[in-house]
Amino acid sequence: MAGYKETLNGSRLSLTPIMDPARARYSGPSRKLVVAFDIGSTHSGAAYALLQPGEIPQIKPVTR
Repeated sequence: MAGYKETLNGSRLSLTPIMDPARARYSGPSRKLVVAFDIGSTHSGAAYALLQPGEIPQIKPVTR
């Protein structure tokens, strides 16, 4: 599974995409938007991916 490498620069967290060459292309018939939320007790996060037929999805974090 692809994800992000977290690096702490001072008090700022930096995310670097890690691409997984084994990830499959989206085989659905139409475009879709996928949104994910992680609501934690200390930290929360959000990410999204635009699924395009025939393309490998890229997961993008919401940073602001």
